[in-house]
Amino acid sequence: MNKKYIKLVAIDIAIAIIVVILYSPGLLALRVTDESIFRAGMSILAGLGLLCIFFSVNIRMLRDPKPIHIAPDEVYDLDEARKILRSHMDSRMFGSIAKTASGQLDRVQKCRNRINEIIGRKFTEGSMSWDKFQSIVANAEESAIKNVVAMSGRMSIFDEEEYERLKHYKEDDIPDDIQEEQLKLYRDNYESTKAALALNEKILLKLDALAVGLSSFEINANEDMNNEILEEIEKLTNDAKYYQ
Repeated sequence: MNKKYIKLVAIDIAIAIIVVILYSPGLLALRVTDESIFRAGMSILAGLGLLCIFFSVNIRMLRDPKPIHIAPDEVYDLDEARKILRSHMDSRMFGSIAKTASGQLDRVQKCRNRINEIIGRKFTEGSMSWDKFQSIVANAEESAIKNVVAMSGRMSIFDEEEYERLKHYKEDDIPDDIQEEQLKLYRDNYESTKAALALNEKILLKLDALAVGLSSFEINANEDMNNEILEEIEKLTNDAKYYQ
């Protein structure tokens, strides 16, 4: 079950328990018809308060989260990108992409740490080989992170309600050619976001392949393969600039 619904059920149960404590005869036994004006008033106030809490909590938690709309140039750091990704995880258009992109951030960091450890064991720090591997892997990590930041920026300017309206543009009085161009912009934005996500997966795949190659005891036997992987990572890193 979704964590949101588990939390909602827990809150509703807590409210029900409070109601039982307040109004059960064997406990506080509050009631509107109580001879004490104070107790009768408290029963009304408590009831209204609990009703307000119940409805406000349920409405707020069951409502679909509204994506945060932030201009691309305002998505300037990783924390901001993570916030935007979280706000889109229940989005119909970007939910799956947002979850995968968020996971990519954690995966690329783990992969980088793993490769750093292997490089530290295989090569002397400051040597040409150490510098070469460190530089390319660092660039790959940076490209993957920039891709995620760029994806979050694209999500933030994508108005899903407007996109749904444009899909039915022939049914209104706005010139079709204008709306067709608008629709194309939305679709290009969405496809670019998916392409950046796929490119990150390729970068992660090659980083994993490099880690496997470097971890071999016969480092010289894998030298050609490792160099080939490094070239592929460099190419992917250069390709990533088109999506950032």
